[in-house]
Amino acid sequence: MRSIAPLAFAAISGVVLWKLIATILLPMLAVVLGLVGTALKFALIAAAIFFLYSVIKKRRQEAEA
Repeated sequence: MRSIAPLAFAAISGVVLWKLIATILLPMLAVVLGLVGTALKFALIAAAIFFLYSVIKKRRQEAEA
């Protein structure tokens, strides 16, 4: 019986640590991934606007020449 106690303690502490990680770190990871996704979305929108601006600017320069 005495040799099972350390194993049971390790198992219980492992479950408690896993629950803490799942409760604290996984939502933080989701927030970070959401922020990265939002930043990428804004970067893509800015790149599309810049592309359209450069196309329009090029056509104006060709029309003036």
